[in-house]
Amino acid sequence: MKKQLGIYASLLFLCATALLWVGCSGNQCCDTFSVCEPTCQTVCESKPMCPPPASCKPVCAPACAPACPCEPMCHPAVKCHYPTSNELCCRDGITVTGRNPGLCMLGDQYPLEFDVKACDDVCDVIVTTHLPEGVSYIRSQPEAKVEGRKVTWNIGPMKKGEVKPGKIWVKCECEGEQCACFCATATPVRFCSLLCAKPVLTCEKCGPQEVCPGDPVHYTITVSNRGSCAAEDVIVTDNVPEGLEHSSCLKTLTYKLGTLEPCQTKQVEICFTAVKRGKVCNTAVVSACNADTVSCQWCTLVCLNCIDIVKVGPKEQQIGKNADYQITVTNTGDKSLTEVVVTDTAPNSTSIVAANGATINGNQATWKLRELKAGDKVTFNLTLTTCVPGCFTNRVGVTDCQGCNACAEFTTRWKGRPALNLCVTETDDPICIGETTSYCVTLVNQGSEEDKNVVVTVRLPKEVVPTAAVGDSNGTVSGQVVTFAPIGTLAPRQTAKYRVDARAKESGDARVIVEVTSESVKTPIVQQISTIVN
Repeated sequence: MKKQLGIYASLLFLCATALLWVGCSGNQCCDTFSVCEPTCQTVCESKPMCPPPASCKPVCAPACAPACPCEPMCHPAVKCHYPTSNELCCRDGITVTGRNPGLCMLGDQYPLEFDVKACDDVCDVIVTTHLPEGVSYIRSQPEAKVEGRKVTWNIGPMKKGEVKPGKIWVKCECEGEQCACFCATATPVRFCSLLCAKPVLTCEKCGPQEVCPGDPVHYTITVSNRGSCAAEDVIVTDNVPEGLEHSSCLKTLTYKLGTLEPCQTKQVEICFTAVKRGKVCNTAVVSACNADTVSCQWCTLVCLNCIDIVKVGPKEQQIGKNADYQITVTNTGDKSLTEVVVTDTAPNSTSIVAANGATINGNQATWKLRELKAGDKVTFNLTLTTCVPGCFTNRVGVTDCQGCNACAEFTTRWKGRPALNLCVTETDDPICIGETTSYCVTLVNQGSEEDKNVVVTVRLPKEVVPTAAVGDSNGTVSGQVVTFAPIGTLAPRQTAKYRVDARAKESGDARVIVEVTSESVKTPIVQQISTIVN
């Protein structure tokens, strides 16, 4: 029984010691805590001293001096009354744990550390420490209120389970045990909370950067609630811009998303059809009954890659002459075209005389452009010739890296030359006065081209008098001149025949002259025939 009582007494002593080291709680205050007594040691007589002590007596460590001035005494190691760390169990809803190094050299600095842990929700948490006489204050973290040797931290409210650390640095200025006292107080509380929240809507819209007219245009609208409470009655409104069409033919589309919880996201998919070239911006508006309205926009370029080519030249040209053609290539699209190649192929019956800037290979001329910007145009010149009459079509094409292509053609009628051959004969020669003879005129177009407005005129001398005129066109006798009406068209290889009847009037060498004119023969073709009148 005595042994058990001894154990209990020891335990009670240890608990009291721990409470004294860590501090006090409740209404206790460290202001009344006494500074630890200096450790005393016993000085015993071991050999003669001067003056010799009568007996052993307690001497305080700081005041200890050599027993006699002739020989200094040693200082035995001092044992501390309290451990280097200690803990005050949960009082007033908090637990305080303190700790410091086990040993510090005189003149060095050392930290005193503590942790305050809330066992319950508390407020007005205050931690106070009293520094012993043997140390001096250096600094603290967090910053504390220092009043002499009293250091105070006003920590304030703490939630259950929350831990707040603290540290104070001091300088050891006296040998011996330096005991610091930590006190902590707190007031247990109960909280009544109100959640103050706000829904915050965000809107993002994405779609294609570019489309062609007639292509579908898909947009995705992403609506998110980045706030702290639900957004109610969320509605997405999309206004269909000019240049886009919806299958419903509506100009305003509405989508109801309902409730959107915090961090929740919903998407809306919309498909339009591009109907007009140009930049089209589509805007969506997101609203809710308890949140601010937001909007998002996406712009799409409705563009077209296309190219146009035009070729002009003479509609008619004489064979053997040159025909000049002009080729114009235009970028009628909305974007630049690259690696543009223009190829002109001359008809087989013609040949290329010139093609500036082109590579000529046989009957083919090729021009190359590295880039043709939107709206730009470029012109190429080509010269052809031929000696073969006919209608020949010259074709040209253009290609590029964007897949655009176009072609053009121009037809030129290469005209041959009409070649009129005149032949005049007479039926009787010589003749006597009073007798008759006939002059036969044969006109043949031996050329490769028709001739127009062919006029035959017969001039008779005084020796013979014209009496009649017949032929492929009507003849008119006016004195000694017979004129036949013009033949509108005398085709190649076509023959026209005329006859003039005449009577001999007087003797002589009658020289009859036949003239032919036409559109191609501006200077008359003249042929003469002689008739002897006896």
